[in-house]
Amino acid sequence: MVTPTCAKCRKTIPAEDINVAQDVAFCRWCNVAYVLSELTQESSLNAEVDLSRPPSGVWIRNDGVWRVIRATHRSLTSAAGLLFFCVFWNGIVSVFVALALASTFQHLGWGLPEWFPQINMKKNSMPLGMTVFLWLFLTPFIVIGLGMFFAFLSSLIGHTEVRLRSSEGVIYSGIGPFKWPRRFLPSEVKKVRLMEEERVTSKGHRRVHKAILLELENGKSINFGSALTDERRAFMAAALRHELAQRV
Repeated sequence: MVTPTCAKCRKTIPAEDINVAQDVAFCRWCNVAYVLSELTQESSLNAEVDLSRPPSGVWIRNDGVWRVIRATHRSLTSAAGLLFFCVFWNGIVSVFVALALASTFQHLGWGLPEWFPQINMKKNSMPLGMTVFLWLFLTPFIVIGLGMFFAFLSSLIGHTEVRLRSSEGVIYSGIGPFKWPRRFLPSEVKKVRLMEEERVTSKGHRRVHKAILLELENGKSINFGSALTDERRAFMAAALRHELAQRV
């Protein structure tokens, strides 16, 4: 069994302050009680991850202002699978989009551009109401297709990045310059842990959602890193936990 350590002071919790039956570990120095199973899992993660040897695709550096932990989403296996479904899905949808565009141009009295696929449509062959309905019907399929395309780009050039300094923390996730920032106060982070949650899709399929979870003192939480590989996610969680402990 891995010896649990306090998440705040990093001191080892002695055996007399551990109650296995009640799944509780108590740190006398910080006067904090922990769930033993979660604390043991975190201690095991810290023991398995060597912070001096980041896996491929992960960097830790100082830029003079921030302490930066960055991991790429790059995965050629995922990219290949996403590319196949993206081309297949958008190839089918594009046929109906072309039909809807041709009908729209016709009702607006515009001629089709020279580069546009030639579609043999008789005048007023598709009523205006049917054209509007077709656009409404296609909208969710277009959105799904765009989502697949951005997921494909993410698997090639996407990244997750955590920036830390004494009084501020920012999590970025995105593609190139298009990054979604989420801010937090390092002093308010209560726990950093890996999360595995089973979710059921709208079609009834079960999927396991994996992410890094930041639990805050105000009861809120931030989860991120779901696009990372297990190895990169585990390293980033351990590195973030270590960096935050240095700021306590």
